[in-house]
Amino acid sequence: MKKGILIFLFIAFFSGFSQANLIRLGLINPTPENLEKIVFLIDNDYIELDNIELVGIFHESQNNSIKHTNEFIKKNGYTNVSVSTIKNSIPMDSLFVENKCTNEFNEIFQKTDGLIFLGGADISPELYGEKTFLTTELIPSERNWEISFLFHLLGGFQNKDFVPLLEQKPTYLILGICLGMQEMNVASGGSLYQDIPFQIYKKTTYESVLNQDSEKQHKNYRNKINNWTDNSSILHFHHIRIIPNSILDYKQIQNPLVTSTHHQSVKKLGENFKISAVSMDKKVVEAMENSRYPNVYGIQFHAEVPILYKQTEFKNSQDKIISFDTMDKQFHLLFWKNFSVRLDNKK
Repeated sequence: MKKGILIFLFIAFFSGFSQANLIRLGLINPTPENLEKIVFLIDNDYIELDNIELVGIFHESQNNSIKHTNEFIKKNGYTNVSVSTIKNSIPMDSLFVENKCTNEFNEIFQKTDGLIFLGGADISPELYGEKTFLTTELIPSERNWEISFLFHLLGGFQNKDFVPLLEQKPTYLILGICLGMQEMNVASGGSLYQDIPFQIYKKTTYESVLNQDSEKQHKNYRNKINNWTDNSSILHFHHIRIIPNSILDYKQIQNPLVTSTHHQSVKKLGENFKISAVSMDKKVVEAMENSRYPNVYGIQFHAEVPILYKQTEFKNSQDKIISFDTMDKQFHLLFWKNFSVRLDNKK
């Protein structure tokens, strides 16, 4: 890696550090693919922090994820790697109270400067009081701790007497990407649309989704139509509408092009959250931010994807070429610059 960045994988308990001005950024569920994306952003100075450690966080039951991530680290020669795990499990009815993981959550919080909650499948609708759609594909149960961790960090409507960890450090940074944003919302008492095409746009087939205007699509379903297509990408490109004076309002940029791969979205907002960006038709929440904790926010789009910084033209889900212009790229550069400033200045 460039700049001599040290990648540390600390899964639950961390030893002390003495290096001055060191930023410790926690990554929740850092699969090799996710870890590679964040490393790319750091190596290419999109995340502008010279003295940074990445702290990977898994549950010990995520054996395959831990194994593959360790193999990736070894293969790439990253140094100073240490692995330990969150050992306690949390029943579904104990996610929004103090539980067996409370001390471990506090330990992670105290030893890091910020967290990124990364992507994945779908949250159990049981957690926001709904039945499960046929199109809902649940994250493994061993990842439910992530939702409890976010509740411990932010609090929520489910337990008004709970004192969130961020009351100790209100400027602590938390970014949720895709599933991470959805976890953030559910953890704080919000709910989700389980299927955007069906619930918001009343579509029941992949063909009907693909025949919609591009701005109404949020995932590439083309590889679902038949077994002949070689377009296996699940990314889709569309524009978003930035809410004025929100955390994403960079003033000179409006309606940037983004890429996404989600079929669920925020319905009822969680406690203390407000909308930062929406789809062009204003029907889908594309970003949100916390009104109590200024450095807590989530995005449904994927600003971490390396191809956004390498190419200027892409195919959308209708196989049409779409251009990524200067302002679109500038939006993404400013996104990570803003992230870097917030992470660096929050101490």
